[in-house]
Order: sequence, then C-alpha cells, then structure tokens
Amino acid sequence: MRRGGAGGLRRLWPWRARDESALAEIEAEITAFGEALNAHSFSPGQPGATDAMRAELARALDAYEQAKQELFVSGRARADTLDVPRALDEGRHALACLDALLTDEPLPERMPFCFFDARHGRAVRQARWAPPGGIARDIDVCAADAVRLTESPSPVAPQPEPVSALPGAQPRTAKFPPMAPLSDPQPQVSGKGSSGEQTHQLAMPSYRPALMVFSTNERGRVNLRFEDRKGRSSWLYRLTGDGAPLIARIPLPEAKKAVAFRVFAAGGREAWTVTSAPLRDVPRFYDEINGTGSDVVHYRGEPGPGVLRYEGPSVIQLEALDERLAYRVTVTEGSSGERTFQWPGRGYYQVRSAGAWSLSAA
Repeated sequence: MRRGGAGGLRRLWPWRARDESALAEIEAEITAFGEALNAHSFSPGQPGATDAMRAELARALDAYEQAKQELFVSGRARADTLDVPRALDEGRHALACLDALLTDEPLPERMPFCFFDARHGRAVRQARWAPPGGIARDIDVCAADAVRLTESPSPVAPQPEPVSALPGAQPRTAKFPPMAPLSDPQPQVSGKGSSGEQTHQLAMPSYRPALMVFSTNERGRVNLRFEDRKGRSSWLYRLTGDGAPLIARIPLPEAKKAVAFRVFAAGGREAWTVTSAPLRDVPRFYDEINGTGSDVVHYRGEPGPGVLRYEGPSVIQLEALDERLAYRVTVTEGSSGERTFQWPGRGYYQVRSAGAWSLSAA
C-alpha cells in the first residue's frame, strides 16, 4: 500500500506522524480481517450449507470491501473515521453468526455502540444515568464508562483525542444537555394520533446507515411526512396496512444529527412509536419474500427477472437504494396485481406500499 512521501511531512508537521500511525493500525485491522476471511473453513457449496450461512458469509465479505472502500475512497486523511471500525465490526459479527450457524448454537447478541462516544467501541452493559436536571434512564455504555459512572455519575464523558489534533491540544469533553422537550431530537419519539401540527425529531443513532421503525399498537391509517426530501424519492410515506397494527421500516439516509417528520393519522388517537434500528434488522432473501406495508429488504440474489405481487390500495413502488440507504432509482411501480421487472442486482430495496405484497426472483 502506497504511502507517498510521508517522511517529509513528518519533518514539517509532526502531528502527521500520528495520522500515519493511526492509518497503519487501521490498515492492519483490515488486513487481519481479510486473513480471517481467507482462513475460514466454510465454503458456500459444501454439504449442509444453508442460505442463512451463505448470507452471513456474504455480509462479512461486503463488510470487508466496505472497510477498504471507506479507507481509500473516502480519503486517507480521515484516519480517525468511524466508518472503517463500524464496517469491521459488522464483518466480525457476521463471521460470529456464521460460526454459530455451523455449530448449531444461538446467534451471538450484539450490543450497540457506547452511548457517550461510538469511538469507545461496543457497549458491554447498561447503566443508569441522568443528565443535569433530567430524568434517569438506562443507557448502553462501554466498560470504561461503566466504571466511570459507578465511581461518579457525572454527565461529562471523556472523549478520545482526535488523531488529527494539533500538538499540545487538550482532549475534548462532551457535555450532555438536560432532557429536552419532545419537539427536540429524541432517540425514541411517541405520540397519539396527530394532524401534522407538530414537527417531531428523531435523533440519529451513532451507527450509520440506519432505519426508522414506525409502529402502532392498533390498526390505523398513517401518513408520514419528512421535512427534508434529500436522499428520498418523495416527502410523503403512506403507512396504511391491511387492518393490522403498523410496523414500517423506512431508510434514514441523512448523515445529520436528527431527522424531522410529521404524523398525519386518520381518525382515532392510536398510540404510535418511532425509533431507529441497525441494518442487521433488514430481512435478507435470495428467492422470495413477502410483507405488508412499507419496508426495507436486502436482496442477495443475482441480477435478472423478478416478480412483484401486490394487493392493496393506491400504488406500490419498489425503489433501489445505495449503500447509505439513499434513493437511487425506482425499479417498478403499479397498482394491485402481478408484474415482472428486472432486479438490478444485490443490494437494499425499499418497498413503499399500503397493502400486502411479495417479491421473488422469476
């Protein structure tokens, strides 16, 4: 791997040596993970191999490629980027799931990243914490912050010094504000009915990309309107189901701190909840999948003909998403019935629907 003239930079700007050191560590992690992939004994064609096993291997390979892309395409200067560690974490979890499937063991649990800073790594347990003047709640924390909260429940969490910090710079600390009103960004937003008079804000999680999960306890007809269309094909989502309670997964392609939306519920005061979820919650399939209402799916098959079947009101749309869950292109759309289309290939797809549907490879 080329490093192009770093020696002179080290003489003129000493902190660049630390950049190169961090970069070397990241490269070593990617190399080690690649070697682990090559050394793994599983083969997709071996006797007893299942689609679930092949899917986990594919997820690990995708994570490896993403880690390399994030490091070299996004810019080598960003040695402290979180994208590479997240991709490697995804890949290691995929291999752990593959090992569990091969030995007929339960799939390993996976904690989210540390609440205070994703750079701390995966959380190891939950701890009770309250911001100044706020309400105590359970948060997911790394081992170091768990000890810190045990010793002193201070709302100030020490942050690791950025790799690109200048010599002599003091490490930064993050101060968490008191609990905010409902209209401010929240990790979970709840309400009853709505006529769209209030703009809610769902705080983006530390992991990227992510999903929004909109759910109700009772059946209902809901329209969800986003305040920013960027990364989407339209502002408005119709979430009406088939008479059952709603559970809709919607992509969150934005990289900002929160996503703003309004809820329009037709009649009644049904309770609803909005929260975020990681990509591992996206259902994967090779041959066929079915569902109701809006959802995000991960097609693992090859490019070729596909079939969409739909029963419901209004129009159904199948949209291809990019690797960050932003809208790329509409693959097919139409009213109730059956239609054929062409799968562009493996990737994430969004189904925008108000009824029952099925997708398959022809």
